[in-house]
Amino acid sequence: MKKVGFLGCGKIGKALAKHLIESKEGEITFVQDPGFVNDLDLSCPVLSQADESLLAQTDLVIECATANVLKANLELILKHCDLMLFSVTTFSEKETEEKIRTLCKEYGHKVYIPHGAILGIDGIFDGHKIWNEVHITTTKSPKSLGRTDTERTLVYDGPTRAVCSLYPRNVNVHACIALAGIGFDKTHSTIISDPAVSTNAHLITLKGDGMDITLDISSYANGAVTGAYTPHSACGSLDRVLAAEGALRFV
Repeated sequence: MKKVGFLGCGKIGKALAKHLIESKEGEITFVQDPGFVNDLDLSCPVLSQADESLLAQTDLVIECATANVLKANLELILKHCDLMLFSVTTFSEKETEEKIRTLCKEYGHKVYIPHGAILGIDGIFDGHKIWNEVHITTTKSPKSLGRTDTERTLVYDGPTRAVCSLYPRNVNVHACIALAGIGFDKTHSTIISDPAVSTNAHLITLKGDGMDITLDISSYANGAVTGAYTPHSACGSLDRVLAAEGALRFV
């Protein structure tokens, strides 16, 4: 049985923790989250900061926090554990991406990217050498984006790398597709704020020689950053990581 720790444990983290408890596929060794409310009746330690002795007893850390929290804990985690992370926008920073590659090589650990809010990420990865264009349009409510727009508004239109620093909690889908496909600079992102919607919607188009693929994904959110589908997809990704099969591995 794999020993699993959590860095951040909000909506997605709790769904994953509950899934581990019910499936009996992993033992939770700690939760590192100063704001964690233990309504799952977990018996593991709850921490406000990293504990190296607990990390040394852990096989996999699941990050469900923020990009800044992830960066602050990267080296200590990868020194001891594999990592499945949800703050994928972290990779838009070239220095951080290189640091992750170096740490994985130095300590011999792996980094996994969950499928999250989107379908078909494996197919995007499989075809990363043949895509000429990749475009992602995301439409969310102003509340989800931390805005107060009263009408449909174009918020951003340009390379994916730049939008990751502007909306790091909202465009992990874009970062994941950029990593799986043609990179942060070649992937094009559009963000729309629409007060009329209660969903997080992602329209993904991929073009290659003789190929034109469209993915149209919408998930109920009601103003939240995370849509209804994401926790279910996250649990499936975790199962694949624990079984060492079919997970998108970054390093």
